[in-house]
Formats: sequence, structure tokens, C-alpha cells
Amino acid sequence: MSFLNPYFAAAVAAIVIPALLILYFLKLRRREEVVPSTLLWRRAVQDLQVNAPFQRLRKSLLLFLQLTVIGLAVFALARPIIQSSATEADRLVLLIDQSASMNAREADGTRLEQAKQQAVRLVRTLNRRNAGWRSFLTFGAAETRTQALVIAFAERARIISPFTTNTADLVSLIEQIEPTDGPTDLREALELAEAYMAPPAMTTDKTPVPAASGARLILISDGRIAHLDDVVLKSGTLEFLRIGATDDNVGITALRTQRSYERPEQLSVFLTVRNFGPAPVETDVSLYVDGTLAMVRAVRLAAPAAPSAAPARDAEPPAEEGSSASLSFDLPLNKAAVLEARLSREDRLAVDNRAWAVIPPPRKLRVLTVTEKNYFLDSVLRGLPLEEFPFATPAQYEANTGQAYEADGTSRFDVVIFDKVRPAKLPAGNFLFLGATPPLAGFPEGQADENFALIWWEETHPLLRHVALDSVVVAKGLSLPVPKEAEVLIEGPRGPVLARYAAEGRHCLVLGFAVENSNWWSKPSFPVFMYNAIRYLGGGAEVADGPLRPGETLRFPAPAGVESLTLTRPDARTEKLRVDASGTAYYGNTDRAGVYAVDGGLPGRDQFAVNLEDDWESDIAPPPGPLTVDRRPVAELNAIRTATPEVWRWFVGAALALVLFEWWVYNRRVML
Repeated sequence: MSFLNPYFAAAVAAIVIPALLILYFLKLRRREEVVPSTLLWRRAVQDLQVNAPFQRLRKSLLLFLQLTVIGLAVFALARPIIQSSATEADRLVLLIDQSASMNAREADGTRLEQAKQQAVRLVRTLNRRNAGWRSFLTFGAAETRTQALVIAFAERARIISPFTTNTADLVSLIEQIEPTDGPTDLREALELAEAYMAPPAMTTDKTPVPAASGARLILISDGRIAHLDDVVLKSGTLEFLRIGATDDNVGITALRTQRSYERPEQLSVFLTVRNFGPAPVETDVSLYVDGTLAMVRAVRLAAPAAPSAAPARDAEPPAEEGSSASLSFDLPLNKAAVLEARLSREDRLAVDNRAWAVIPPPRKLRVLTVTEKNYFLDSVLRGLPLEEFPFATPAQYEANTGQAYEADGTSRFDVVIFDKVRPAKLPAGNFLFLGATPPLAGFPEGQADENFALIWWEETHPLLRHVALDSVVVAKGLSLPVPKEAEVLIEGPRGPVLARYAAEGRHCLVLGFAVENSNWWSKPSFPVFMYNAIRYLGGGAEVADGPLRPGETLRFPAPAGVESLTLTRPDARTEKLRVDASGTAYYGNTDRAGVYAVDGGLPGRDQFAVNLEDDWESDIAPPPGPLTVDRRPVAELNAIRTATPEVWRWFVGAALALVLFEWWVYNRRVML
């Protein structure tokens, strides 16, 4: 504790306390009267003797109470404050966690609300020690004041306020921090802080900060931060202010949907539900189609066998046997719809109790094959349940007469197969290249390669399920120098043979050889591969790139001539999106889980579902033991319990209570 006005309070005490004592020392003045006898005035005579000057003060409860009241008043005038140890630094960096787990409800609000309260209380203690009087006594001399920088972070970090000494602005900006449903990543927050701490420091009041001055970083979080061993603190000192204690939560950790390839009107739904709390639970899992209840199933989950793992880990915390359940539902759905899975049980974290999926309407796929002639492809496509599968020569495709193959930069077919053909340009769409490469950056035409076998393939990938490649030999093919973002699925002795690449609305599978240049055409696995590839590219299976997570960018194609779209967020707020020259609107502020929809967009591409689906964020139990960063423990701070650093009101209240007691004591003595 320190005082804002100690000198003023000392001056008042130096005047008032001696005056009170003098009043008790001085002899009382009495009026002289002639009386016939002093027998009845013996007590008055004793009183005169007692109040004679220069005698010792006798014990007096009233004097003690009056001195105590004056002392409390002096303490109140001194304006005592609760001083945080963080104010010892010239520069202070507050790192406020706003990730999904910070939305967990505690006894007095969410964790984020508690974190903001702690940040506000800490900021209010800055630059308050001897304010005003010290500058008066130093005759306006320069004074070192603490500057504070505030960063809020989830998966991405952003500056709430650069370095400033204006605590009023800091409090206002901290209170405006909003929750998100994103995962937690401390690395970007520390990198951003280090960039601002590098000299010259950035300040709002243009106050220079010496380059050598140290900075204290205070992390305000529940500790649910992944990959802390990979975080490196290059400058300053890091301290941890722990928020939250609750651990009761059950969440939906995965939601996948799939239409039957043979019966598109039939929808399969796959769910994973996990119990993160300390006790067994029972809950109902409900499926809603466009807000209408469709199916309900009860599930019973055991408690995890072990407590939550420490935060310094590289993998998601494993689910204990019995604490996780996988559910599947089959329901008829012959239209486009928004599917919602919902848990009936209330717990401490609400965001993972719901998950959404945007279901496209049922349809059979339309596949175009661009080739001079290929008997093997024709025979395979005839055996698949397709709506249509026309063939076109390369010259016909490039001519695109009557926009038969593409329009407005988008393919008219669900899947286009290029057999030994590299087109001049590639519209948005889904493509399978056989013995050729796409005309995209990072994909050169490739070098010829001969007589090789396949040595590795990702057999767990949906494209290669039930596809045996052990005895496949390629007589003539290409080496594929794929971009680093591509996913390699098959490798030969000299590099990739099959790769998946998605960018800018184009989803490509690139196979480095034509089927007739190998013995694959004679194997049962070739039709299975074509079945998987068309189903995977055309959307007959789950979304190729997996579910959308908070923070990912949404892409809304717009009809020709439309310049803007109106987006409705899950929290019902609306925003205007500008359509760029390519006819697409982008939106990246997907910080909350739910359905994002635009008015006026292309049907089937005007809604996207964003789900949490993060085991680490759903496991809301604060990690046991100290927080470790770069494999070193972080010092932990105690929470500030008072809402304001100034506590003079406590002393004023105590003084008033003693005044009332002193008045009661005085009146009792007079009556006696």
C-alpha cells in the first residue's frame, strides 16, 4: 500500500493532533461563586486539581477514540492505494487471452470478464503513487511514469492500445475487448509485443522510452494455451495471472455429414461428443434441420480417467475410453438445409454444445472428360452413378462455344477430368489431371519419367480407401514438382506421383501418369480410385478441406453485376461486403461459431458453418502446476481483489463509525 497525498495528510496531522492534546492538558476555567459549604463540591475540587496544568494525562476513553478518529481521517486524506508490483517497471505489457475457453462461466461472470476486470484494476494502480504532490515538490521536474501496452489474443493477436500513460483511455479500451471462439496461440502475441518493445518505443503521448528500459509482460489467461514449449521470450520478463477454476464441460468435438453417392437424398451424420468434466454425465444429442427437431439420442459418458494434461504439449489431449462417444444418424433430406447438432445439458462452456453444417441439395454429379480418346475412362464412368459424363476434345474445350464448359470464370461441371491435357487457363472448380499438370503457379509441366513403381501412398486418405497399389507399374509418366502447400498422397522413387492442391477456388488432384501408360487399368483398384476421386472432388463426401474453424476466411461468389453483399453473422449483426474484380467477396472476421450467410450470393455458396471442434479449448479445466514457457516456469501473480486501488473510503467509514461510538460514550458519562 502507498499514499497519493502523504505530505498534505502529515501537515494536517501535525496541526490537529497537538491541538487536541493541548485541550486535554489545559486547566478548565470556572466562574467563582460564594457558597456556604464545600462539602457537596468535593468532586468539583478534585476536578480542578486533575485539570491543573503540567500534570500527566489520566486514562480517557474519549481521548483514545478522538485520536483514533483523527488518525483515520488523516489516513483518508493521504489517499491510500493498493499498489501493484507491476508498476515497478517503466513499461508494462498486458496480454489478455480472449480465446474460446475464456468464455467459460465462473461464479461471477465469464473468464474473459474476470480477465478484463483484473486488467482494469491493474491499470488503475499505474502512475498513482504520490501523484500531484510529488510533481509539485519537484517543481515540475521530469518524472518516469509507467507506460502500458495492451494486446488481446486468440489464434491471432491485435493491439488494443500502444504504449501510453493515459490510464483512462486504457480502461475504456480494455472494457471494449470482445470474446471470440478461436483457439489460443501465444506466439504471435509475444512477437507483436517484442516488435513494439523494440526501440524506439511507440507511445500515444510521444513520451520517449530509453532503449535499455526493461518491460514486464503480464499474461492474463486461464492457462489453456497450446504449444508453450515452442514459445520463446526474447526480451522482458513474463508473469502469469491465472483466471478461472471451473472444469465442468461436455462438448461436440466433431461433426461430419455425407450424402450417399448412390442415393443422394439420404444424409449420414457423424458426431463425436466428449466429456471433459470430473464426473460421469448423461445428455441428449438432438439434430435440428432448419430449426425443426429431427432426431434425438441419449448418450452416457464416463469421466476422464486422468486429469487434464499440462499445457506444454504438441498434440491434442487424448480422449479417455468411455469419456468420448461417436454417434451416427441417417435421415432423409431431399433439399438444401442447415443442420444443427445440440446438446441438452447445460455446462460451463456453451460454444461447444452446438455445431452446424450447411447441407447442399441432393444431386447426381456432372463430370466432363477432356481427352482425344480414352476407352478406359469411358468404361469406368459408365459404371458410376452420374447424371451425365460427356467427352470433349482439347480444341472444343478451349473454344468453349456458347459457354458450354465454363461461364463467368467458373466451371459448369462438378468435376472436369483432363486426360494428358494442360489447358491454357483454369476456371474455378474441381479438376482431376491424368498425366498432366494444371496451369497454376508452382506447377510446371513436369519432367518425363519412365519405368517406376509406387513406393508409398497415404492409404488412410478418403481418396485411397480400399485402393491397392502394390503391383502398379508405370511405363511412362511425369515427375511432379509440386508447391509446398500441396498434399502429397502417392510417391514414387523420384518424388510425388499424386498430389492434392487447393487455392483460389480451384481444387485439383494431379496424377503423374495416364492410366493407359501403366498396368493400373487392369487392376480392380482403378475403378475404386475413380469412384473416390469423383466423389471427393464433387462434394459427394465430406468437405475436402474439413470443417471451417473460427478465424478462417470465407469466400462468397457473387452473381454477375453484383457489387456488394450483405452478410449476417451468428450474433445477428450485419456487414456489407465489397465484391472484387473477380466477382468474389471475402470475409475473415469469423471469430464466433455459427452460420454466416449473405443475401444475394450464388445459391449453394451463400452460407458457411463455423464450428469450434477443438478438444484443447473445450477442456476448460485450468492446467495443474505452474505455467511453463520455453520449458521454464513462469512466476504467478496474485489476483487484485479490490475494484479500485484507492481505499480511503474504508478509513472514512471507520472514522464515522467511531464518531458515533464516541458520541454514545460521551452521553453515557454525562448521564452518569
